[in-house]
This record gives sequence, C-alpha cells and structure tokens, in this order.
Amino acid sequence: MTETPNPALWSTLRANRPRSEGSLVTAPIVIDGSPTPLSVAMDSSGFLHLMIPVQSGPVGPKPADLNGLRLRHSILESGEVLDLSAPPSHERVFTPFCRDIIDAVVVHSREPWAAAAATVRAWQSAWKPMRQHMEKTAQVGLFGELLFLNSIMLPSIGTTSIDEWSGPNQERHDFSGEQIHVEVKTTRKGRSEHEISRLDQLRVPDGRRLLLASIQVEESITGEHSLATQIDSVVEFIRMDAAALDLFMSKLYDLGWAEEMRESGEMLKFNVRAADVYEVDSDFPRIPDDFEQPSGVVSIKYIIDLANIPKLDRDETILAIREAHLG
Repeated sequence: MTETPNPALWSTLRANRPRSEGSLVTAPIVIDGSPTPLSVAMDSSGFLHLMIPVQSGPVGPKPADLNGLRLRHSILESGEVLDLSAPPSHERVFTPFCRDIIDAVVVHSREPWAAAAATVRAWQSAWKPMRQHMEKTAQVGLFGELLFLNSIMLPSIGTTSIDEWSGPNQERHDFSGEQIHVEVKTTRKGRSEHEISRLDQLRVPDGRRLLLASIQVEESITGEHSLATQIDSVVEFIRMDAAALDLFMSKLYDLGWAEEMRESGEMLKFNVRAADVYEVDSDFPRIPDDFEQPSGVVSIKYIIDLANIPKLDRDETILAIREAHLG
C-alpha cells in the first residue's frame, strides 16, 4: 500500500519550500512503513515533483509532456532520476497519478521509463487544459486584494487574514471579520473613481464597520509589481503556518491563478499610483440604504468619485483592524 504522496505531505513540503531558485525540499516515498529509493519534492515555485532513480535516460523517445505535466531526465548529486513535475494547481490529479507510477515501479518492479510512459497514456485525458487565461480585469481586481492583504491585513492580524479574505468566496465584501469588513476597489484609471456593481456592496453590515480601499494602478511592461510578486510576499509571511498556506493557495486556484502564469506572458505588471482607505459612513458617496430597486430593474451599477473624501492613513487602518479583533 502506497502511503505517500498525500495532501498532508505536499502541505509539509509547501511550508518548507526553498527560497532559492533551483533548490528542492524532498521527502522519501514510504510504502507499508518502509522508505523506498523514490522521493517527492517541491521547488521554490511550488511545483510538485516525483523523482525516481534510473540508470540512464529513456530507451527510445521520451514519454511526451502533457498539459501541466513534465517528464525530465535529470542528474542530481545523488544520481540520475526520472523527474516528473506538475504545478501546484494540478495537485489533485498529480497525487493519484504518482501513486500509480510508484505502484508500477516499486510494487510491480517495472522499468521506470516504461512505467511512466504507460501511466501517461492511461491518464492523458485527465491532463487536458484545466483553466482558461485569467482576464485582465480579473488580474487587476485580484492584484488589489493581494496588495491590501500584504500591506494592511497581514501586518494587522497575521495569518487570520487568510480566513477573512472572502473575495474568492464571492461574498459581499473582500474581507469579512466579525467587527470590520473591507471592500477593495482597484482601477487602472488615473483618478479615484470606482464602479459599484451591487446595491448592498457599500451597505455597512449591522454592528460592524465598513472600510473601502481604493487602489490605482498603472499597467506597464516595466512595472515593479504583479500577481506573482504579491503572492510571493504573502507566502513568505505565512509559510510557517501550513494550514493558512494551503487555504491561501486553494483560494488562489479557485480564482484562476496557476503557477505557469509566471512564464506564460499573460501575467500583467503594474506600478501602484495610489492606495487609500476610506471609512464608509453617512457622508460617504453611495446609494442610501432605504433605496428600493424599482420593479423590473434587474441590476444597478453606479460610479463613485472619492476626490475630497477624508482618508485613513495606513497606521490608522492597521490600528482599526487590530482593535476590532482585540475587541
């Protein structure tokens, strides 16, 4: 019976993944309580690896790569290996795929390259494209949420922020705590104007405070920031909390993020023009709570202009969020 790999092992490797490019953190494959020469690993980008010792490269053509799955003949300090790797977004497919290869090589003593080729053929339908490109508007919105998570939420309440990041769950607000909610609006416009897409988006929940973060970005091929830079900053902050790290990555994948975006050319780069926070109170520009949507009107969208609206500075915002959780 193959005991590894499993989600708990990937989680442990993810929490300890190396910072330097080209490095790996590894763990042995265990079957019936006994270690084997095979191992699983994770690299600095979070890619999952299964490494099988071999004497040489494949006899004949190498088994073909599939979408998200790569097979390589690598030479490590410990010797030659067949290295199968996949991005973290494919963990649910890669894990049972690895178990089939491990059973073939260890339990049934099959030649590794032949076992890999046969298993790839059997699993090829499962490796069809699993996602579509992330649209620009989705990248802009996610970037703003991650920027707020990095600059305000994590310094305020630490890894609890990951639980309260509710944007991926399609909730009314992007961060939802017991006493304070935050809505993050990000625009590529050169002014602090934002579209409000639902009537209740700026309604303050009963017994809570509501803040609005207004983020202005400029898309540029020379931009200093991207989804990748923000994700890496979050991961660095929470890497010692395996549960928070797993939850964070799960939410990212639900939103369409995949590690291969780093090299695909679809990922946008940004410069941040402004990042301001406002208290949504009685003087804030919004449709009144007692407004009744006319019969037959399916949805209402409107644009708010935040020019000349009082702002909270960063320290005030962090203090407000921290005190809300202490209270």
